[in-house]
Order: sequence, then structure tokens, then C-alpha cells
Amino acid sequence: MKFIVFITIVFFGIQVHSQWELPAHFAKDKIQLDGKLDEKDWALAKPSDVEFTTIRPIPALKSKRKTEVKFLFNNEAIYIAAVCYDQKDSISKVFTVRDDYSPNADLFSIYLDTYNDHQNGFYFGVTSQGVQLDAKIFNGDFSDQLNLVWNSKVVKTDEAWVVEICIPYSAIRFPKKDVQQWNVNFSRQIARYREESTWFPVNPDFENYLVHSGKVVGVKEIYPPLRLGLIPYVSTYLNKNKNMPMSKSLFGGMDIKYGINESFTLDVTLVPDFGQVIYDNQVLNTSPFEIQFNENRQFFTEGMELFNKSGIFYSRRIGIQAPWEVLQTNLKENEIIASIPGTAQLYNATKFSGRTKKGLGIGVFNALSAPNVATAYNTTNDSSRTFTASPLTNFNAVVFDQNLRNNSSVTLTNTNVIRQGAFYDANVTSFNSNLNSKGNKFFLNTKATLSQKLYPQLNEMGFNYGIGAGKQRGNFVFNGNVFVENDTYDPNDLGFNPMNNRKVATAYVAYRYYKPFWKITKCNTNVSLSYNRLYNPDVYTSASVEWSAFAMTKKFHAFGLNAYSAFTKSYDYFEPRTWGYFYLVPRWSGFGGWISTNYQKKLALDINASFTTYENYSDWNVYNLALSPRIRVSKKCLLIYNWNIESTRNDIGYAYQFGTPVDTIQGILFGKRNRDNLTQLIELNYTLTNRMNISLRTRHYWSVLKYEDFYTLNQNGTLEANPTLGLDGQGISAFNLNYNAITVDLAYRWVFLPGSELSLVWKSAVFSSVKEVTSNYFQNLDNTLNLGMNNGLSIKVLYWLDAQSVKKIRRKS
Repeated sequence: MKFIVFITIVFFGIQVHSQWELPAHFAKDKIQLDGKLDEKDWALAKPSDVEFTTIRPIPALKSKRKTEVKFLFNNEAIYIAAVCYDQKDSISKVFTVRDDYSPNADLFSIYLDTYNDHQNGFYFGVTSQGVQLDAKIFNGDFSDQLNLVWNSKVVKTDEAWVVEICIPYSAIRFPKKDVQQWNVNFSRQIARYREESTWFPVNPDFENYLVHSGKVVGVKEIYPPLRLGLIPYVSTYLNKNKNMPMSKSLFGGMDIKYGINESFTLDVTLVPDFGQVIYDNQVLNTSPFEIQFNENRQFFTEGMELFNKSGIFYSRRIGIQAPWEVLQTNLKENEIIASIPGTAQLYNATKFSGRTKKGLGIGVFNALSAPNVATAYNTTNDSSRTFTASPLTNFNAVVFDQNLRNNSSVTLTNTNVIRQGAFYDANVTSFNSNLNSKGNKFFLNTKATLSQKLYPQLNEMGFNYGIGAGKQRGNFVFNGNVFVENDTYDPNDLGFNPMNNRKVATAYVAYRYYKPFWKITKCNTNVSLSYNRLYNPDVYTSASVEWSAFAMTKKFHAFGLNAYSAFTKSYDYFEPRTWGYFYLVPRWSGFGGWISTNYQKKLALDINASFTTYENYSDWNVYNLALSPRIRVSKKCLLIYNWNIESTRNDIGYAYQFGTPVDTIQGILFGKRNRDNLTQLIELNYTLTNRMNISLRTRHYWSVLKYEDFYTLNQNGTLEANPTLGLDGQGISAFNLNYNAITVDLAYRWVFLPGSELSLVWKSAVFSSVKEVTSNYFQNLDNTLNLGMNNGLSIKVLYWLDAQSVKKIRRKS
């Protein structure tokens, strides 16, 4: 009897395992990528025989439509074909831009783990209209900035839409060995059902398409090819500013991608041109902290996963956002920075990255930026001069990241900045570990970082460390974290850390429910607690609690609620801008909510609102309202309008001077003020074909800051009235400000060959800061536009030259 049970268990285990094994067939004949699948090799290939299982809207059900997948390979590429059965009239006809994971598109996707580590892989997707998506998968995250060179073709029949995909070996990385062991998963999105399903079932409590994956078997005797790509570019610009003649410029440069071996790639950019990058979302910043902006330069977003893992690498430090301490190095007494006219020219940048057969990821980064000049203004004699704001600078980063079992890893990262001349240098080293239990149910994370600022006469060192643990799978999840950072820790020469000197303890508890009930398909609720102290001196600063809840209806409308409150008054040591002082912030509390309607409809709407109030200050309130209608004008055109108003009434904080008041002000000046921030953003995407689109992005940010009363901050954190009126010599407030930022990015892009594109971009912008405030929107807009927009028109051509393609041409000739 025991023997029968044993044989049954073994047989059942083999059956369960083998049903998610997809045989790969070697293609002996040439495959014509036409979506017809009429070659003999496609007929010989065995299809997947497992029905896809849903992740959403309701998990663990059979997909409403059958999907059949086949896998071929030859000496140059892998070929994947998917027959997505559906009625022809029901297949989505929506066009999207590349890499847009739109809920309105029917989509077939591939998740490929070539190193069999369940952590690193490649994503490829194709919509029913032939639009491509791709990304690098790293620890469960998708980086869609990676644009690989591959081909696909979609054909529609009366009973299905068929996608045929060719992925050259030069587009991916895999180990050099006779028999490949690849993990793979496939997914399909059916837009009208809002359904996503996968070949190997994915659990919604831990959505990881590489951890949950099957096998592709039979891929053997393939070897990594020469991976060498040259991407020369040429660009030309026409720039016209008000009251200035038109200027012309011509640029040329090259990107080089070289596969040193089967695992490692060298990327080099020579004299790069980032002139077509979209404008930053500029805002009026009156806080004591620096603002972090998104990186939009392609070289610094593509393939940077290793360097970003430890959180000490902020690529905008290279050529764009130098630390404030560096910018002030060459200022003289009574001087302030009046303007920094542009960004530093980047001479070159190089990155080397890859992963060994044993799961060791290695990354090396280097960049060299030119000196940058700025204008200094002397506040005592009204004189101006130019000075070197940032010198010739060399930036370096090195990363070692070892994969461990159960999706775990340990990471060592070092960044180093070397500057020419009397400027200081910097060095930061960080160690991180991310450990998961079997099945990824529990986790333990640790971190320790050491920073060094190397001055000519001394070295300044700082550190931080932290530990976090919790449960991350199942309906009930929780975690706790402790983080300590001393008052001299500063990674900001090649990292971003807006504040140091802190001790933080947090706790988080959540309950997630994935089964449908009543009119709800899924929901969750969570509570988080935070307790904060300074590191030096070791004093209490604040403690707070936040609750939130989320639900999705069966009609795919989502909504959420949240509430938050401080337990006590807060002791803010940063707002006074003078160390040793603190501001006693009243206890605050608030609530909010949001609604997001079904994006599948032609008209969808997002609404977000919140309200915050301060104890014992009934008139100190913060209101926030955001409205965002999404209009699908046609199958090819999507219009999104974002309108957001944040209104602060009778807020009290540090009085930041935008002019020179005539009164002599003693002590630290605070003020009671009203502030309104209005942001409007219009985004229009019109997709002409699956390789050609027009995009428009126009943004107007308007901030009005107006002071009512002034106070002097006392040593005990309280305030007493200050009689100053805050007026300058012209009788205008030195503290009020009317700030505008209007930007327009209009781009036409045509991918005329895989990896090659032509782009035509018009950029226009005006930024203004005036002391006369107005509450009339149209008068403000008219005044701002009358200052004159800075306009630029550019054309850029990139051409991908692949060594393998050149070899083929030579053989034919």
C-alpha cells in the first residue's frame, strides 16, 4: 500500500511540474516574420497545453479566451508565436505609444529569466495593434526605459489575433553553456474584460512573474553572438528668445553598446545631446529641503537598475543638479547666486554591467562633466560677476550584487566624486541585504552606509544604518523598521538625501482581500505608525498615525479613503534654518479620499481631495483638490487633463526673503501666510502607426505666496509678534511672490527601423518670479506670456548599426 501511495505522489508531482514545461523546437528552415505561422517548423512545434489562469479581476479562474503559445529557436534568435483566440470584432483596436501598458489594449507578454535566478529577466509585449513594449526585470520591478532591438508581427483572423515575435540573441543575455535552463512565463490582457491571465499561475499577494514561472526546455547548442551596436546621431537646433536673434547649432555624437562576453555589456555615450529631454516640473520651493526631480535622460535611465538599488545614486548630480555646497564654494562675502544659465556639458559617460553564472551582478559607472559658470550678485554694492559654480568633475560608481536563494540578495555599492581645484571630493559606501524565507513569506532587510567628504585639510564622515522585517505574503501582512542617520551623513555629491540627523521607527499592518463579495472584487486596509527623533541631540521630534483603505468594484471603479494625525505637537529643527533652534508645530490631523473610474470607458475621471487642520489654530488649514478627466478621443488618440489646486490658509513658517527689506530684522523671522498652488497639465498622445506618434505635454504651474503677519522665533519654539512690515525700498513686500512656470513639449517620433528613429521636437517655456501678486488667473497668464517664451525647434536622427546585421550583408555580397 505504501509503495502505491509513493508511486502516486511521484507521478502526480511529475505531471504537475511538466505541465508548465514548454518544449522548444529547433527551426531548420528560415522563419519569415509575417504572423502567418505557415512554416513547417511552426507545425512541428508543440503548443502549450495549459489554460491560462487569471490574476485579475478575480484571481485563480480560467481565462475567458484560449491562448496557445509555441517556441522556436535557431542559431540567431528565439521565435515565439501566440494565438490569442477571440472574435475579430471584439479585439481591441486601440493604439498606444511604445511601452505604454494601457488597460485599453489587448496584449500578449513574455517574461524571460535566462539565468534561472527568479530575480533578473527580460519583458517583451505586443498589443493587438502591433505596438511593442519591453523592459528589464530586476527584483520584481520593471524598467521600461530599456528599448531593445527585436521584431514582431501581428495578424488578425476571424477567430484570433496572432503575434509572431523574433528576439535576436544579441538583444538578451544568457550563459555560455550547451544546454540552457530558462524560466519563462506568458500573460495575456483582454481589455474589454479587464482581464489579465498567465500561463504559470501568479498569486496576487506576491505578483512576481519570474518567481512564478515555468520552464522552456530543449534550448541547446546556442551561443551568445558578438553584441556590438553603434548608434550615431546628428541633431540640429533653432532657438529664438524674445528680443534676441535666432541662434542655430549642430551636434553629433555616438552611443556604443558592446557585449564584452555573454554576461557583461559596455555602454558608452560620446558627446551626448539631451536637448530634446522634456522639461522638469519646476515648483516654488520655500522648504528647507532640496527637491528631487525625475531623470529623463535616456542614457541615465536605461540599464541603471544595479546602480539604483542601494539608494545612493542620483544621476541628476551629473551635469544638472550639483549640490548647494559645491555651488557656493567660490562665492565671496556678501554674494549670492543670481543665476546659473545652463547645465554642464557632459563630455562622456560609460557604464559596464552584467551578471555572472553564479549570480554575481557587477556594475561600473564613470562620467566626466565640464565646468559650469554662474553669475554672482553682491548685495552690498549691487555688482555682478561670473564665477565657476562647478568644476571639471569625474563621477564614479561600483556595485556588487549577489543573488541568493528565495529571491534574496546582498549588495555593496560605492560612489566617488573627484573635482578639479579647491573643491572638495566625496566618497560613499553602502551595504544592503534583502533576505526572504522560503516561499518569500517573510523578509529581513538591513542597510549600512558610510559617507566621506574629503576637504583639503580634513575629512568629514557620516553614517546611517537600518533594519526591517515583516510578513509580505498572504492576506495579513505587517512590517517594522528602525533607521538611524547621524548629523554628518551626506551622500548628496552623487546621491540624494534631503535631510539627515534622524532616528525613525515605523510599523505597518495591512489586511488584503482578493475574493469578490457584494459589488467589490478586491480591497485592502492598512495602518502605519511613525516615531521620530533627532540623532544629535537625541530629542523627540514627532509621532503620527495614518489609516487608509482601498476597494475595486466589479465595474472596475476604484476608490480609497485615508485619515492621519500627529499624536503630539512636533518639534521642527529644520524649518528655522539655524541650528540650535526649533519650531513647535501644532498637532495636526486630516482626512482624504479618491475615486478613479473605469479607464476602459471613453471618458474616465480621477478625483483626489484632502483636508488638514492644526490644533488651536482653527484658521490654519490646507485644502487639496485634484481633477483629471481622461478622454479617449479615438482609437489612436488619448487626451488627459490634470487640474490640481493646493490652498494653504494662515500657515506659519520661516519667512523666506525674495528681496531686501528696509527694516533691520533681529532674530529668526517667521510669518503667517496664504499660499495657492495651481497646476494644470495637458497630455495628448496621437499614435499614427505602431511606429509613429505625436505627443504634446503642456504644463502651467502658478504659485502665489502672500504674507499677513510676522513673528520672531523664540528659543523655546514659540513665536512673538514682530512689527516689521516686510517692505523693500520700493514699498513692495520682500517676502511675497508670484511664481509661474509654463512649459510646452511637442514631439513627433518615427521609429523607421528597429533601434533607429527620427524625432522632431518643439520646446517652449517661460519662468517668472515677480513680487506683485495677483489673484486673477487670466491677468496673471497674460502678464507671464508677455514676458516672451523661449522657443526651440530641433531635429534628431539616431541610426542603429548592429554588427550581426553588417556581417549578414557582407556574406550576401
